Amino acid sequence: MTEKNFRHPLRNFFIKRTVQIKIVMQIILTTLIAGAITLSILILIYNSKAHAGSFYYMSNDVMQDLELKNILGIILTPIITVEFVAILVSFVIGLFSSRKVAVPIYKIEKWAADLSKGKLNTELSFREEDHLTDFSEKCNAATEFYRKNLTKINLLAENISRNPSDPSLVYKDISAIREILGKIDF
Repeated sequence: MTEKNFRHPLRNFFIKRTVQIKIVMQIILTTLIAGAITLSILILIYNSKAHAGSFYYMSNDVMQDLELKNILGIILTPIITVEFVAILVSFVIGLFSSRKVAVPIYKIEKWAADLSKGKLNTELSFREEDHLTDFSEKCNAATEFYRKNLTKINLLAENISRNPSDPSLVYKDISAIREILGKIDF
């Protein structure tokens, strides 16, 4: 009984690890900077109000005077909690968005490696909803162009090797090869 190749989504999540880690870290850094700015603004407001007087808030009773020293304790805990949740959310968003970038890079590298090995029957394909379908169509068209022209050159070379003594056929085939190569800029 043969083993089937099952996908391992968690193990294969990091296809291009360095690219994905950079993207995740940039998103988390952006979240941390936004949180630091928010916290700095709140502390700045707190300090400016500390010199101006007391804070008031609505309660079930009439307006009450809230001690200034308790405000930072009341506000700081929810802010830190929200920032922690924001960092977790940004980490998850970073993972998924980095995968959206890493998978096409991986496929393009694999396609280029196959081409460099001489495998001209290799096709580059992405999912239909991916924004890189136009790119893959152009890459596949370029591969098809070279595949067709190299196939023609191969057939002409075989004709030359079959009839090396007939100069008119050899000249005709060499002219056809030159015509094909004339389409390519070196």
